[in-house]
Amino acid sequence: MRKFLKLTTMLFITALMFNSCEKEQDLNEPQSVNKDETQIINNEVQQNTQKAAASAVAALAGSAASRTITLQTNTLSCPGGLCTSYGVWSEGVYTVWFQMRFNSGFYWSRGGKCGYGILIGDQNTGGDPGWDGNGGSARFMWYCPNGSNSAKGSGAYLQPYVYYRDQPGQFGNDFGKKYFIQENVTYNCQISVKLNTGSNTNGYVKYYVNGTELLNQTIRWVTNDAKRNVNAVSLHTFRGGSQEYWKAPVTSSITYPSASWDAL
Repeated sequence: MRKFLKLTTMLFITALMFNSCEKEQDLNEPQSVNKDETQIINNEVQQNTQKAAASAVAALAGSAASRTITLQTNTLSCPGGLCTSYGVWSEGVYTVWFQMRFNSGFYWSRGGKCGYGILIGDQNTGGDPGWDGNGGSARFMWYCPNGSNSAKGSGAYLQPYVYYRDQPGQFGNDFGKKYFIQENVTYNCQISVKLNTGSNTNGYVKYYVNGTELLNQTIRWVTNDAKRNVNAVSLHTFRGGSQEYWKAPVTSSITYPSASWDAL
């Protein structure tokens, strides 16, 4: 009888312990779920906070004082001039205005990048096409078809230079547009962009020189929502191209009397 009671008691205690463990596991499961949910929420808040901080740090508008940039002899790309940028932020429309003058005696050679521009998402330039839908850019370049490192050239012109999702080639698209220029003349330039939505071709890019509309083109800048932002204004001034005929045997300079930009 005692053995029977002892066995019954042991079974009862074991049942209580097992039931207690089950309840402890049940209590722990919701805690784990809540912890995971809290982590997800915290991550989302952190990402949104970082995005807000980035947009707060980057000025919506800005300006630059007059500056002259000298292009070095026989040197291409940024080392031969200047490549810099100013942090901005917009998820809609953005515009940059500036004045530009190719100073007296400017040696055109074949051409190069010039002026202030607008950078989007991954800021595609330099032969990195925007085909992945993550970024683009809108800049000016000057071009002189009969200029080279042995000929100053004549008949130079400004043209758009645009990287975007549907660009037809590896390098910037000029859309066949030209604005003929001369040395020692100040040109009033403007670039405006509007970002597209989703995968739609409902954005635009517009170029103006001295009040003349050079380009007004609907465009699909990006397809990645995370990259759908204007995040910098560029100032790129250099020769090239990469071939020798883009070089020049003498120094020349470009002056930018004024520049401003805003989310307009």
